Amino acid sequence: MTSGSPASLCRAAAVIVVAGFALAQTQPARGEEEKKGFFSKMFGGGKTEEKPAEKPAEPKEEPKAESKPKSTSNSKSKSTASKSKTEPAKTTTTPKKAEPKPAVVEKKTETPKTTPKVETKPTPAPQPKAVATMTANVKKEVKPSATNPWHIIDVGGRDYVTLESIRNFYNPLFGFTGFRQQGNHIWLMSNKLVIKAQIGSQDLLMNNMKFILSFPIISHGNNTLISRLDLVKLVDPILNPSHIQGAEYFDTVVVDAGHGGHDAGARGVYGYEKDFALKMAQHLRTALMARGFKVVLTRSTDTFISLGGRVSIANAIPNSIFISLHLNSGGSTASGIETWALTPQNAAATISRGGGYNVNGVTGNKQDSANIALASAVQARVLSTVKVVDRGIKRAQWSVLTGIKKPGILFEGGFVTNSKECLLIASESYQKTVAAAIADAVMNYRKALEPAMVNRR
Repeated sequence: MTSGSPASLCRAAAVIVVAGFALAQTQPARGEEEKKGFFSKMFGGGKTEEKPAEKPAEPKEEPKAESKPKSTSNSKSKSTASKSKTEPAKTTTTPKKAEPKPAVVEKKTETPKTTPKVETKPTPAPQPKAVATMTANVKKEVKPSATNPWHIIDVGGRDYVTLESIRNFYNPLFGFTGFRQQGNHIWLMSNKLVIKAQIGSQDLLMNNMKFILSFPIISHGNNTLISRLDLVKLVDPILNPSHIQGAEYFDTVVVDAGHGGHDAGARGVYGYEKDFALKMAQHLRTALMARGFKVVLTRSTDTFISLGGRVSIANAIPNSIFISLHLNSGGSTASGIETWALTPQNAAATISRGGGYNVNGVTGNKQDSANIALASAVQARVLSTVKVVDRGIKRAQWSVLTGIKKPGILFEGGFVTNSKECLLIASESYQKTVAAAIADAVMNYRKALEPAMVNRR
């Protein structure tokens, strides 16, 4: 995750965040000015009214996490990555063996900067759903002091942080002007960022863009609490990407078109997922090359490549990030886009088929902070470019993500089982528009993390 740093670093991060979010935003029919920089100026274009929030300094004590699966989904498993009915379901066991890889094309260079450190402590074994309001079972409480800005409360063996201390820590960056609660709904507001949470819910809205937390928001006495794991692994990397520890410079994007060959993926109203994913991947290659990136496609034709093969291809490419493209399946009315990052250690996947509780961690967890930042950049940019439902940024242990040794995400570009949405997905115009938005997001992501990047070549 990112690490807490002095006010000067916070200010620098804020500038980057705002700068990065603006790049990616051409808002058709929205009339907003183009936004640039930090994930398009903090999710510019996510939804309509709310703005991004600030970021808390990292506590000296390590976060604890617990597990808890979210919604379940039906799935049709495919060798490349299985898919679920309202949620994507990629196989969760990573196969072995690699396959052919396409050629690389262009390059770009930039200088990296150091990133702050972030540490996360393993936590107790998974527990059942957290209770919305907890007045007992508090094992320890650490109040803010001159040396520690965080109000940390251990509830049931898991560390939580108060929203009040989050506001205080990020205030130099965002200048929060309001903290409001109405029933179970809480708002933390500034002219740059609005964070909305609900006690008992895992949904967190930052400038109206939806994130799915690892654990529900709870309350204790007069305090509203968010798990320390979510602070370290989600909130901080998104609000302070320029401080992500160990971020590495990249000039190449490995683009993975899901499924292929005998693995058709989801069967849509107007075609198969494997074909739509390949076309979108080809358009994305073109868009990325136009922006100065080198590109490798895991497949450039209708061929089958194992999940392990895709991971091997990605891991063999230096100075790169990984983006796997898929289309969703579900009921005839299910719609929208979602972006998946790997489940952090000591947390559970967003859906039951997403790999369950990640007890020991996997290879890809080394990139947790970069993963969530990349997912946020992509989801924000696509939402700001096309009018689609925001299904959120989610977590799962998909096979193509667990073994990745670099930042990687899985993007679901819409539902092929929804006739209206599938018609859109089948159009070259939509494919090119989404591809261009993802390419812009990659630029936003690199710009936001540039101050933290090391090993630049």
